[in-house]
Amino acid sequence: MFGRKSKLIMIGVVCLGLAGTLLSIFQTPIRGWVYSQAMPTKYFTHFHTIKPALYQVSGSVYAFEHKFARSLIIRTSEGVAVFDTFTTGHASEMKEAIEKEFPGEKIKWVVFSHNHLDHIRGSDVFVDAEVIGHEDVNHLVADWPIAGKSIAKTTRSLKGDQTFVLGDVKIQALYMPFSHSYTLYAFYIPSEDAVFAADMMFVKTVPPFDFPDFYYPGYIRALDRIIDIKATHYVPSHGYRGDRNDLIDYRDMTVGFQELVKQELLKRIDRAEESETIGNILRSAYPKLKAKYGDWHGFEEMFVAKFGRHLGGAFLGY
Repeated sequence: MFGRKSKLIMIGVVCLGLAGTLLSIFQTPIRGWVYSQAMPTKYFTHFHTIKPALYQVSGSVYAFEHKFARSLIIRTSEGVAVFDTFTTGHASEMKEAIEKEFPGEKIKWVVFSHNHLDHIRGSDVFVDAEVIGHEDVNHLVADWPIAGKSIAKTTRSLKGDQTFVLGDVKIQALYMPFSHSYTLYAFYIPSEDAVFAADMMFVKTVPPFDFPDFYYPGYIRALDRIIDIKATHYVPSHGYRGDRNDLIDYRDMTVGFQELVKQELLKRIDRAEESETIGNILRSAYPKLKAKYGDWHGFEEMFVAKFGRHLGGAFLGY
């Protein structure tokens, strides 16, 4: 009754109908899977194995870590300084750990590495502390009422490179403009040859969503600057502990992504806004980068975000 062509058409129509029915039936699970890839919460819960711990880095320099966050702590002749507080929960646990480990030593200073809310929430836990940070932190925080009352206002401002003394400990605040926020500082403690590298060091980990707020050339300059210190101790603000070699590996991974994306983009720069071009770049870049960094935590979960950030930055100039 039907010719071969008609039968093929009918089979095609049936298959399309079946596909539509299956999509309708499983729409919610499929959507959930897509969302889980787009917003990979397991990336962060992976670090829940890091339990609350106060540990000595070197001499008067300590750190407090819990889950994904790590604060720097310095004991001085006049009291204790804490660098970055992250959340009210993190800050409260850190305060309790300090009071238990160093009874009678007052927490006298809170220092902000930069204005990003994930680093400075919970700072109001330290009620009587002097709060130190970039001169624009208060203005920037005021733009985000969602921060609520958990963030203390800075009472001492930093501007540019600056050396200051807390008690008997000298601290070099190294200003990193046009990198990861324009208020970013690294802190070097010469007496202990230690660097607090907030958001500038990840150990075998692809950073979350590849830092939407970063300017690639300035960020690499910032990484190079702290690498060039050649300190004995480097303290990252997130993830696992590491050393200078881990920082160099992280720097090389960041450059590797940028250079590969840039090379692929330049081959097709006149068609960069076409979806086919973006797809071709993605297909070309993925296996090459996976071969080098596929075993890093978060590579699969954060690859698309990191790829997109580097592609946009290379095309637009940021």
